[in-house]
Amino acid sequence: MITITNDKFITIVGDVATDIFDYYGVAEMHGLNRADAQAQEVDMTTGNGVYIYGFTNYDPRDIELKAESPLLPFLFLNSKHFTKTYFDATLIMHETSHMVILLNDWNIKDKEEEAITQAEIYANRIIEILVLKNIL
Repeated sequence: MITITNDKFITIVGDVATDIFDYYGVAEMHGLNRADAQAQEVDMTTGNGVYIYGFTNYDPRDIELKAESPLLPFLFLNSKHFTKTYFDATLIMHETSHMVILLNDWNIKDKEEEAITQAEIYANRIIEILVLKNIL
């Protein structure tokens, strides 16, 4: 598992879906639980599991949902699903889009272009770091 931190959020790249639960030391957060995520990792055709490619949300300890340091929101990427193709860039852009919406208090109505541009900047930074680490 690797982490990439900036002043707004933390990116966590795990090897499997359950790494996000291990990172925070919790069995459940934001309506998802470790047991279901693990069941899906074992056999993707059975169980009540969740199929996590990526997951963006508040730090589970941030009960006031302020998204401020030291309880920065997280962007989790499950590297098990990386293909070293353009699909990886799409996944990362998808999650950075969620992050930008979260950081804007779920309201980008009058700043859609700025939000998309910021998501692109974040995605490019993450991709660059993961390429340098030979993960992508």
